[in-house]
Amino acid sequence: MDAAVSTLTALAIFASTVGHAAYRSVQGYRVVGRKGGGWVRWERWVERQFVLSLSFPRCVEVALPAAAPRILPAGWRSRPVFREGQTVDTWRCIVAFDSVAAVAPSSPPPPVLSPFVNPQLQYLSNLYNDLLMVFRFREEKTVPQLVNSKQPIRCGEQGKTSDLGDASESDSDGDCQSGKELAPPVQKHTRANRKHIDSITLVDIAQYFHLPIRDASKTLKIGVSILKRKCRQYGIPRWPHRKIKSLDSLIHDLEFVLAREDEDEEEEKQLQKDRLAAAINALTKRKSMLESEKETIQQKPAMDLMAETKLFREDVFKRRYRAKSSVMDMD
Repeated sequence: MDAAVSTLTALAIFASTVGHAAYRSVQGYRVVGRKGGGWVRWERWVERQFVLSLSFPRCVEVALPAAAPRILPAGWRSRPVFREGQTVDTWRCIVAFDSVAAVAPSSPPPPVLSPFVNPQLQYLSNLYNDLLMVFRFREEKTVPQLVNSKQPIRCGEQGKTSDLGDASESDSDGDCQSGKELAPPVQKHTRANRKHIDSITLVDIAQYFHLPIRDASKTLKIGVSILKRKCRQYGIPRWPHRKIKSLDSLIHDLEFVLAREDEDEEEEKQLQKDRLAAAINALTKRKSMLESEKETIQQKPAMDLMAETKLFREDVFKRRYRAKSSVMDMD
């Protein structure tokens, strides 16, 4: 099985009715991959469990208890569809999205599922990326308003509104262009406190290597140029977000391929058991190497990707391009 291209089609998030900060997600993906000289499509569903809280130091994914009942029914044949308010055992659905069944979230997500309120979500790359795709989060920008609640005065209208204007008001008329409103005052950005900048350590910065540098600077409450200067002080010539994101993407693709190989193993184990076992071992080893390299880069962000990883990434990009081109031809 070659590298596959996956697209999110469904996302349902359930909150536990008995456990504090316990959540589960059910994600459905449409996957396109090459097999046996041809292109095939299938759906893959994943159930995960998390500990999410605004007060915890870090959001984490935990293993599903072996004896606990699943939200995804065992041996299901028809495509599952979840809706907000639906309960499954001790779990209640709080977010539901399904592009196939035309199910959309009825409201913005709770604060614990909003990256702007709970930035620790970004440690969970799969859940974070799927939430971004469903809700299309954008940072809200506040527009400065004039202190005076009255409508803006146009040039040439002051004589109509009041006959008691002072000299400064009459002088300002000559500087205005006819028909243009007075511009609102420009809001100035406050500079970060010097003590706060000096108190930021390498450990503080390393927590946000997985974010773009602008998001990291906002979280640290300093400017981008200041953050770059701090990085140079600690021997980091370039912000490592792109390298970490690239490794996450490669690991995510390998997870899909490994899961698909596990599903096909039962069907083809009589004919291709040895070949499948060797392929799964090779993919598992590759995934372990990528995860190890990711941890190393998080500790040493100045280190470049290994040459073998760059070649593998280039091969994956080519396979993705061929897969996307095939999907367009099939459509």
